Amino acid sequence: MRRSGRKTTKGRGVRVLTRAQRTTVLHRAAWMVAEINDAQPKCVEGVALLDRVADLVHIKAEPVPVAVAVQGPAGSCLLGEAVDGVIPVSAGGRVIRSPTTALWSGAGHLVLFSSEEKTLFDPTLDQVNPATGFARGALIMPVTADELFTEDLTLTVDEGVKVLYRAVRGDTSWRTAYNTTYARSGLSARTVARRALELEGFDEDLVPA
Repeated sequence: MRRSGRKTTKGRGVRVLTRAQRTTVLHRAAWMVAEINDAQPKCVEGVALLDRVADLVHIKAEPVPVAVAVQGPAGSCLLGEAVDGVIPVSAGGRVIRSPTTALWSGAGHLVLFSSEEKTLFDPTLDQVNPATGFARGALIMPVTADELFTEDLTLTVDEGVKVLYRAVRGDTSWRTAYNTTYARSGLSARTVARRALELEGFDEDLVPA
């Protein structure tokens, strides 16, 4: 049933929306995945879920293994061996290294990247919140493929918090777990996609239950 005040669309299927509208829905979904994740170090699960949502709304995207360094008011955090040494430690300061990255091969984190939308989606970066003071929620940034894959991507967000992403495309240690999680996330992805459509004012039935 369509609720009053919702933007209606003719026909069925999410392709009746413009690409810009579908991208807006994916942005909303990224924030929803961040809320579901609740700042846990579960990037494989979070990105697999968002990737499946991207498929449902017909936005081309791919998971990218990265190493991440974050420096904030509460301290610093490294996710992945490939960024060891990039954060200078001030006197009395310290850097936290995530224990969950031990099984990676240089990377320590996953993001979702859409080349056609020139956008990086990181729904689980707020796992560094306790160590750095980085805000809760998703990080969504305009990024080109050249910026992400050919050089370190450095961002300043949330009143001076510094984030550095270093793509580590040779790290495939995450792939088996990712594929398994992606395959199991169909129902959850449809739930997230439908709710994101609804919150953006579209008919959630554009994605079948």
